Amino acid sequence: MNTRSAIFSVLAIAAVFLAGLQLVSANEPDPAETADLPGFGIWGPAYKLRNVPNGMRLVVRAQGTRSAETVGSLARSASEVLVLNCAPEIVPLTFEDASPDGKRELLGGVWCQIDHYGMTGFVPGIYLDPILNR
Repeated sequence: MNTRSAIFSVLAIAAVFLAGLQLVSANEPDPAETADLPGFGIWGPAYKLRNVPNGMRLVVRAQGTRSAETVGSLARSASEVLVLNCAPEIVPLTFEDASPDGKRELLGGVWCQIDHYGMTGFVPGIYLDPILNR
């Protein structure tokens, strides 16, 4: 999925939610199975960065590979990072049921498409830490 279609998908889902309609597609889990809550699974919390060495920035790439073009970078202290998608996909119920350490472990093996104040791209999930105590 390219960045443009991912952003369109997020906006379409938000529009349907705000209109009070229920959206179910073949690619999405049945809301009845996921408690029909907005922000469920990897999309629930905002994220901050972790594991970024002092004095370094996290490179954001156009695709989920280390060889992809760089689209920007995030400061080591970045927070309020929105996760749009991860590949391979993390099952929402598995993520929700995991402990904080379990969530970090699930993120450790994926690339995630993120948005941070309009900058969209991909980062390794090992650098993402859910902000769980709000």
